[in-house]
Parts: sequence; C-alpha cells; structure tokens
Amino acid sequence: MEEGKTLIPSRVICEERALYQVQFGMDSIVWAAISGKMKHQATGRKDYPAVGDWVGIEIPNSADRAIIHTIAPRKSTIYRKQIGSSSDAQILSANVDYTFVTTSLNEDLSERRIERYLAMAWDSETSPIILLTKADLFPEGIDEILEEMKATFPNVPIHTLSSDAFDDADFFAQYLKPGTTSVIVGSSGVGKSTLVNFLTGKDRVEDQIATKDIREKDGKGRHTTTSRNLYVSRFGGLIIDTPGMRELSLSDHTQGVDTQFSDVVELTTKCRFSDCKHETEPKCAIKAALADGSLPLDRWESYLKLEAEVQHGLAKQDKALATEQKRQWKKLTEAGRERGLAKKKT
Repeated sequence: MEEGKTLIPSRVICEERALYQVQFGMDSIVWAAISGKMKHQATGRKDYPAVGDWVGIEIPNSADRAIIHTIAPRKSTIYRKQIGSSSDAQILSANVDYTFVTTSLNEDLSERRIERYLAMAWDSETSPIILLTKADLFPEGIDEILEEMKATFPNVPIHTLSSDAFDDADFFAQYLKPGTTSVIVGSSGVGKSTLVNFLTGKDRVEDQIATKDIREKDGKGRHTTTSRNLYVSRFGGLIIDTPGMRELSLSDHTQGVDTQFSDVVELTTKCRFSDCKHETEPKCAIKAALADGSLPLDRWESYLKLEAEVQHGLAKQDKALATEQKRQWKKLTEAGRERGLAKKKT
C-alpha cells in the first residue's frame, strides 16, 4: 500500500474462512481480505482480524473486494485454545463489553463447564452474565436451581429464559444498550440461535438464523451456526453470535482462572508455607477448608485442573515463541549473508 493513503475505518461483522465482511458508515458492507503484508507479518491467530474488530480498509477500483491493512488496538479479546496440539488461540470476538454464558436447564447444565466459560470471560476483562435457557423444560424446581447457581457464582448476574417467553426477558435492555457490544457463547444446542433471532428482531422465517428441533435423547438442539456474526439488537446494542463449542480449552487464561477462583487463591495465601503443596504440610488453609466443608472438593479439583491446563498452555506458548524467534533469527542471518555475498560480487 502506498504511504499516506487514507484508509476507511470499518468494523468486522462476519468471518468466513479467510474472508471478512466489514461495515463502514450506516449500511455500507463489503467483503475483504487481509493484505499480503499483514499475512506475512502475522505470527499467530491474534494478528488476524476477528468479528468485532475495528479495521482500516482500502477499496481498490479494479478489485471485487476490499483489503484490510490495519487492526485497531483491542479493548478486549475473547479467545480459547485452538483445538488440537497447536498452542495458537482461536479468537471468538473482539471489543466486547458483555459475555453471555449460555447453558440449558437439561443434561447440558454443568457448573464445571460454566467455570471454564467464566474464566475465559474474566480473562478478557468483559462482564459475564449466565443465561439458563430452556427453563420451560424444567417447570418444577427452577427456583431451587437458581438459588444454587447464585450461591455458586455470587459475583455473576444469572437469568433464566423460557423459549416461549422471550418477550418477558426485559433484563436484556440493561445490557444491550446502544454503544455496547455483547457476545453469546455456549455449547452446541443450548438455544443460542433462537435467542439471537429474538434479540435481533428476526420475526420473518426467511430472515432467521437456522435452528433445528431438540433431540429427544439428550434435550439438545442441533448445532446450526457455523460462523461468527455481528448483528444490531432490538435494544440498540450489538450482539455477536458464535458457533456452539463442543470443547473449550484454556491456554494462557491465568488472570481469568485467578478471578473465577479468587476464594481459592485467597486461601492459598493463608497457608503457613508460601510454597505449600496442600498435601502433607502443617497449617494448610486449603486442607482445613476442605475438612470443614467451606471449600467443596469438586471446586478445588476444578481449580487444580484449570490451573494445570493454563500452566501447560503457557509452557507450549514459550516453546512456540522460542521456535518462532529462532526462525526469525535464521531468516535475518540468511538475508545478511546474501547481502554480504552481493557486496563481494560488486
């Protein structure tokens, strides 16, 4: 790109493989690809655009799509570890204010899974909200479940949703105000697409995001969303829909895990020894809390599991960084050698 060329500020509203749909102005929407320079300089997924990003684009006269040249600094990035052996991250959304952690009141309900999503949300410094969907499938005992969830997650707003009573969910207005961006995350089949259809006012069938009926064997809807998209909600704020996740692995979400388990982290500071392993050491605050029941065993085990996962992710990132630095150094050395040979020939 020529220096000094003016770029058009735009926002990424859809991501499909290696292409991005961006919007500028009130209703100007184009498909765009990243520039060759951006692709060459990228060292990982975080160096590529994501839904919610603000980018600078150029629209060449002779091209059928725009070119993304820059990505503005992000105020928040929600990501998970890439599925597989890679240490890279998969960005779910950027520049988000609220994260709606969605789970249905059936066999999908799992406090341990919710802890993972909350750790991811806290790490991105967004404000999480728990949505318990399909409450109509559990007409009895909903109040008891809600009280238990509030006791388990006291620092997170929790709301219930019935698929046949979305209009009664007036709490959305306080989160989806104009000027805000929210993202909906959760496992496959918890009703995210149905919820987004309501929040975006897609009343016509032809405008709706595809959904499928609930399977009788497990009470889940079938996964239909395959890409990340940003929409305008009926309340004025923006909402990002994401594909259902069968697996949510953490990588370097240290801050998120520490925030989600702040009570456990606080207990570890009260042990007699700073390097306490919480096994046989005397005056161990963790062992005492487990013994008197103030720290549930499954919560402690969940903390240990996620902490180990994060430490493993950090170790893999350090190894990947060292490999990349070695590759870059080799590239610079070879370039310098070629310049030296060229000088000798002249």
